Amino acid sequence: IYMILGIGADDAFILYDAWLQSSYAADGPSHWTGRFAWAYRRSFSAMQVTTATTCGSFLIGACSPLPQVQNFCIFAAIVVFVDWLFCETFFASAIIIHHRYIKNDQDGQCGGPGCCCGLWKLVSKRFREKRAVQLESPSQANNGDGNGNGIEKRWLERFSEGPLFDHLHKFRFAWIIFWFLLALAMVIVAGVTLRTAEETAPIGREGLDTIRGIEIMLEEFAVGDTRYASVIWGLDADEPMKEWGSSHDDDVANFNPATATAVTTPTGQMEVLNLCRATDLGKNSDALRCKTTECLVMGQATAAQCEGNENAWRQYGVYVPDDVMCNSGRYCFMEEFARYWIYHVDGAACTAASTQLTCPSGCSWDADLSVCYTDKTEHDYEGIPATDFINILGSTEYSSYLATRTEVMSNYGFDFDTYNDATMSNFRMNSAKTALALAWVGFNATYPLQNTVEEANDWYDRWDAFHSKYCPTVGGVQTSELYVFMVTQNAMVQAAIMGIGMSLLISFVVLVLVTWNWWVAGLGLLNIVAITCVFMGIIPIMGWSLGENECIFLIAVVGLSVDYTVHLLHVYHHCPHKTRVARAREALAEMGVSVINSALTTLLAAAILFGCGFYFFFQFGAFIFLVIGFSIVMSITLLIPLLTTIGPQNEQGDLPPLRKQCAKVSPESAAAPARESPQIPKE
Repeated sequence: IYMILGIGADDAFILYDAWLQSSYAADGPSHWTGRFAWAYRRSFSAMQVTTATTCGSFLIGACSPLPQVQNFCIFAAIVVFVDWLFCETFFASAIIIHHRYIKNDQDGQCGGPGCCCGLWKLVSKRFREKRAVQLESPSQANNGDGNGNGIEKRWLERFSEGPLFDHLHKFRFAWIIFWFLLALAMVIVAGVTLRTAEETAPIGREGLDTIRGIEIMLEEFAVGDTRYASVIWGLDADEPMKEWGSSHDDDVANFNPATATAVTTPTGQMEVLNLCRATDLGKNSDALRCKTTECLVMGQATAAQCEGNENAWRQYGVYVPDDVMCNSGRYCFMEEFARYWIYHVDGAACTAASTQLTCPSGCSWDADLSVCYTDKTEHDYEGIPATDFINILGSTEYSSYLATRTEVMSNYGFDFDTYNDATMSNFRMNSAKTALALAWVGFNATYPLQNTVEEANDWYDRWDAFHSKYCPTVGGVQTSELYVFMVTQNAMVQAAIMGIGMSLLISFVVLVLVTWNWWVAGLGLLNIVAITCVFMGIIPIMGWSLGENECIFLIAVVGLSVDYTVHLLHVYHHCPHKTRVARAREALAEMGVSVINSALTTLLAAAILFGCGFYFFFQFGAFIFLVIGFSIVMSITLLIPLLTTIGPQNEQGDLPPLRKQCAKVSPESAAAPARESPQIPKE
């Protein structure tokens, strides 16, 4: 909404200033219809160009895979287009209605100076008489309003084409060198100090009690700060998600049954087991498990498996850590399957024996528990045929074993572990229970809660190397909550870079199509690039990093900074003068007042957001203020000196095949309203 205030004010000022300038653009009198036709022709193409470039820039951002960027850019493009339609229709009609039916040149009367309250009459008579003398001076006035009244150029127009232009032309080299050195310095600053965000943007400023209360609640009353990493089989490795929803429940996964089927083979079973058991190497040369970020997995650094409770294993075939403080750092459904198979399937003859005498060889008898149990351990499991593996996974016996395991773990005080085991590692069968559809294992991870994208990418590479080493053929997808932020930031940065590049290309193409002059379009592109470079250098100076908000800003920066450049270039190119200095003066004289008024309006609208407590609104206001501020200043103090120095003259830069066509529609004949009054339509 605040962004469209600036763009809407820009279009409104362009049209209204063209209407006012039409009153003194010709030497002879002109009727309001001629004035309006001239103003509308001049402003229509200017607003059309800026609307096309701004909408094009936002539509590029609409191609982003991130919903928040898509929604913002689509909304912004629609609003910009609708604003242009309203300005060309509603506001244009309002100008004529005001001129014909509301405007009154009599002081103190309704519609006149001072409106109905007559405040204008409080102004001294001497000042009004002096003003009348000025209007009668041939050097200061023209009879061009259609009513026989002298009209003087506004002070900002006189200042723009006089002292301001003279200063810019005199010191043009100094201004050009200054801005290019500043742009170069800002590029260096951005390259050295600009980094991706380490955390999501804060909710608001800490000085507000409400905002700080929300942040404290989120920080101090969080459920936990345990980090996890997972390896999943059954999803497409290249594109695991088909569609991202607003919540996890709305996400649509992109399943790939082939990777899940690979787990059911004997080789696949052993690779999953090796992946899980690799953490028992502890803090070895690969730094797999310890309690610091030096390792991947959070857990004991000792190179050994946590000792299991012998009674639980002998009586139920369930592995229960003997030491509650021992942390293996992993959750693995395949280990539970191996234990079940060793104890209940391969050791079925042992469990069937009810006395020591009937306990067969390969088994042992526990007199205290009065149970016969197998001498094998889970490490003796070597994999079984895929068909047997699927049948056991889908059997009621295995489901009963898992239920028994949960009860035993609870009796030994490991309730929380059973919850983690069920969520961090499990499997899903198809509806007929004839195939494995999905399987996953999990690990306690050591990565910090806050990471830059570079750090997150490094963690991804380390986990990917771990996964590839111990699962070389079975495949799968390794993932973590860390990657949600990493992928989002990567996509944001890529979208920002692509958005800037494509927006600059669109701006150049539109300028070429409108002016049919590559020289003018090139100078405009140069100015827009300089504005973008300066803003990118400002980002780290402001203490910002490339987060979600900043990437959206970068996508929009070209669309917002192009307007003033295009307006000035549009007048420069269609100016009837031939020399670059005269054309640049005319561009600043005709369009300077419009772009300055528009910029001031936008800056004031953005400044209101500085008082907002929510961080996004404050940051967005600063973004609008900075981009518009640099855009208006650089369009005047860089683009105008460039035009007076190396701007095209005569027909330089015109596209040869279209030069004649451009001449046919050249606005020289429409540079001012016709002197003769057209036939006045009947009321």
